[in-house]
Amino acid sequence: MPQGFVRAFVLGSLPINEQDKFIYLLSQEKGLLKAIAPGSLKVKNRFGSLFELFTKGEFFYYWKENKEIITISKGEIINSYFSTISNPENIFYFYLISEILLKSLPSNQKDKRVFKLMESILNNRIEGVEMNFLLLYFLVWILRIEGMMFNPLICYNCFLKNTNKAWVKNNFRGILCIKCKTNEKFTLDTEELKYIKWTEKNSPKNFSTWKNKIDINKMIKLFVKKIEFHIECTLKSSRYITELN
Repeated sequence: MPQGFVRAFVLGSLPINEQDKFIYLLSQEKGLLKAIAPGSLKVKNRFGSLFELFTKGEFFYYWKENKEIITISKGEIINSYFSTISNPENIFYFYLISEILLKSLPSNQKDKRVFKLMESILNNRIEGVEMNFLLLYFLVWILRIEGMMFNPLICYNCFLKNTNKAWVKNNFRGILCIKCKTNEKFTLDTEELKYIKWTEKNSPKNFSTWKNKIDINKMIKLFVKKIEFHIECTLKSSRYITELN
């Protein structure tokens, strides 16, 4: 049987039976992978805490021909983010991030940007960047990576550039200027439109630039709704996020 090796983040796990778990991995080279971890539910198992949410590890696996699901044979923890993830201030945000990745990423999509994005989100949280700002940064980037982010500088209808205020189309596919708007619910002001563009070339560690300049809660709600519209389902984890209720 072919064998392989990846560095990856654990996006989630669920029991298959009394002994085995089904594991979702976000790898740098192969994107989203689905795996079985035999014996991982046994009291004494060879994996230990390897499958905690967003643990970064090295995973050795094998697979049978024509099978989309790999089988993990062994692994080692590179970096455990357990203390950060399990903090009550953070846990529901990371549940939401995990759910978004699982529902929006196709299997085996080879795009290193998603892996690097998660690495940045986790490390910046450890360094003290506020969790709601990191969630907003994540939402903007995952939409951009998946080709769903609209151009924040041009009216979708008349192509007017650099509008001072924009109304987001009800199908979330673009922004409208004051002359083109109808009954749109979500609006973005100048600073919020600039923020979307700013994320293209800047790290979330520079979040202080935008403090008190943008409505973070409004923008989080907008982009979560946009993701739900595109994936055609409600994100269950969103009910636990203060900014969304």
